[in-house]
Amino acid sequence: MPDTILMCHTIKIIMKKSGLACLFILLQSCVFAQLQGIVFGVENGTRTPIYQAKIRLKNAQTGTETDEKGRFELILPKALPDTLIITAFGFRNDTIEVTKNDRFTGLEINLYSEKMLDEVVVEIKRNTHYVSRLKPLYVEELGEGELKKAACCNLSESFETNATVDVSITDAVSGAKKIQLLGLDGIYTQMQMENIPFLNGLESSFGLNTIPGTWVESIQITKGTGTVVNGYESMAGLINVEFRKPSTMQRLYVNGYGNIMGRAELNVHGGQLIGKKWSTGTFVHASGMQQEIDRNEDGFRDSPLNKTLSLLHRWEYTGESFEMRFGVNAYADERAGGQLNSIANRYTANTTNRHLDAFAKTGFLFPKKKYQSLGVVYQFKTHQIEGRFGNRVFSGEENKGYVNAIYDGIIGSTTHKIKFGVSGVAQQLNQRLDTIDVNRTVITPGVFAEYTYVGTRLTAVAGARYDYQEVYGAQFSPRLHLKFTADEFTDIRLTTGKAWRLPNVIIDNSSLLATSKTWMLPANIQQETVWNSGVSIVRQLELFKRSASFSVDFYHARFGRQLVVDREQSVDTFFFRFQNKSSFSNTLQSEFSFSPVKVLTIRLAYKWMQVMGQYNGDIRQQIMIPNHRGLFNVAYASRNKRWEIDATFSLYGRMRLHDVHLPDGTVLHHQVSSRVPQVLAQITHHFKHFDVYVGGENLANFTQKDPIISSDDPYNAAFDATRVWAPILGTVIYGGFRYELKRKKSS
Repeated sequence: MPDTILMCHTIKIIMKKSGLACLFILLQSCVFAQLQGIVFGVENGTRTPIYQAKIRLKNAQTGTETDEKGRFELILPKALPDTLIITAFGFRNDTIEVTKNDRFTGLEINLYSEKMLDEVVVEIKRNTHYVSRLKPLYVEELGEGELKKAACCNLSESFETNATVDVSITDAVSGAKKIQLLGLDGIYTQMQMENIPFLNGLESSFGLNTIPGTWVESIQITKGTGTVVNGYESMAGLINVEFRKPSTMQRLYVNGYGNIMGRAELNVHGGQLIGKKWSTGTFVHASGMQQEIDRNEDGFRDSPLNKTLSLLHRWEYTGESFEMRFGVNAYADERAGGQLNSIANRYTANTTNRHLDAFAKTGFLFPKKKYQSLGVVYQFKTHQIEGRFGNRVFSGEENKGYVNAIYDGIIGSTTHKIKFGVSGVAQQLNQRLDTIDVNRTVITPGVFAEYTYVGTRLTAVAGARYDYQEVYGAQFSPRLHLKFTADEFTDIRLTTGKAWRLPNVIIDNSSLLATSKTWMLPANIQQETVWNSGVSIVRQLELFKRSASFSVDFYHARFGRQLVVDREQSVDTFFFRFQNKSSFSNTLQSEFSFSPVKVLTIRLAYKWMQVMGQYNGDIRQQIMIPNHRGLFNVAYASRNKRWEIDATFSLYGRMRLHDVHLPDGTVLHHQVSSRVPQVLAQITHHFKHFDVYVGGENLANFTQKDPIISSDDPYNAAFDATRVWAPILGTVIYGGFRYELKRKKSS
């Protein structure tokens, strides 16, 4: 441990004192030419950008892929000329000779539909998990294939094979789940659905359970503060969820799931084209569990009974100078946890959520000024929550409106890009706990600007935003992101920035209702602020003539002000306090991916977390946060693509536990958990139109003994169901199917 802390301290010093100097020296030492371009697909007389087109140099054996807008960047080797090979599924391959005269130039490449030729079969192996080399920020991409590696029944389970995001249950009775990024609670991670605010406010505790993974096309995870365009709340990072688009999604998709615990789920969605410019998609999700499970025989349900129904309907319009996406999303979720029905005067933990939101994105294009655009994002949502934990009753209501207008353009050339705009958030949030009311109405206007420099090896993004709240004051949020291409295989990124949020004191800590402790809330709510800085290195490798990749990153988050729940000062009271400059976190993560043979991919990851705060006057590690986590994932796909086998092993290190007051009056101090192994695996067989899969979770059958303190007397002052650091359920075997009816290609 001392060596690890010393290493992290050294990294911080390097970041502070010599990061920019090192970049300057590297820039002066040698310069590699960068080739940029955009790839279009031409079909029926129309051109559209091609996503994930393959760009490869024949002799240098280096390459890349295009992003969602068809753009690519490629470092040219010193040995020229070379042949650039461009391939994309459904289009005719093309080649271009690249000479020294093509250094620092941009290309516009047209690939023509293969319908003009005899039938051609193009085989492309797409990575389902990778770090984007095109983006200046460190963005981890999870594709559809990665989401199918596990049961992936809802959004919280989409991260089971991922080392960056940790998911855990908040307590032993409600079934609520939370995510952690950089060791920080999920409330500090900004959630977005296609760059629209998502699963925040009153949704934060139970919303993850209402979004099925089958709706999701991809997930982008950004560590640290994101760009100012996306808002002010990305204190630990940003998770953006891309849903399936009506214009490209299947005509019909059905997913059915069931497990041995009695949980069942059905997901149905489908898209339809209406003319040449309109398309629409409908998504339906229904799930439930009505079987009482009590494997540890403590009288409490190991998993709450639940019923969930979610609906999403969306539209797309695509014109020459105007684009629009809009839709509505609604869900109802009911959960009934606590003691079994057979127990008299039983303790219940029931929650009900009702949600409705409408969203729209409009884009104005300027055909004569192809590098300029104006986009406006709108959202309105309403959410109600009601719950009872034993004798404690809480409720909440939220009405929120959001608008974000963004102008995107260039200054002279595409080397200098500019974005600026205005945003506004109006929120009415009422929360009630027993006789305590915490109500507020806040209007937050904001302005922002961002400049991007795209050089041959250096990309720099500098931005700032100013937001104001009449009651809580103003916040200025500067941010800087640097991406340096050391060579054609290595990217180095530096990032720093400030972010802030206004805490929702009751719903942020709703899991603490599963105790008999008294809450001592602060007299005044204040804004939480943080400075988050990080450095990362991504390296593409070739081992034994096979592709591999390695990445390492370090992030330091220092809170200027944080709302901390002190559970150390008293065994019967939670003290909520705002602390100034006492809380911080350090996170170091490394990851290695390698395909020793074509049909096999392995991924190894290690993460070290130090999350500190002031508790009872001392700076201590936050409870239930492991210092270490390791992950090993292996994925096999047969040569005929019929069989897929995936397995993931995670090992969580020991965690500090909070002091507890036992029913006999004794107090347990300074306890530490055991290490927690987690094993999950899945086998999938692909038929022509449908898949069949079977798998298991917690195959090591590791469970926490006695997760509930005073479970035999839940109305006792010692009752505590929040000391959960390991799974409560043992091994869970599941099975299911996927049926897919793809859209027919137009003739």
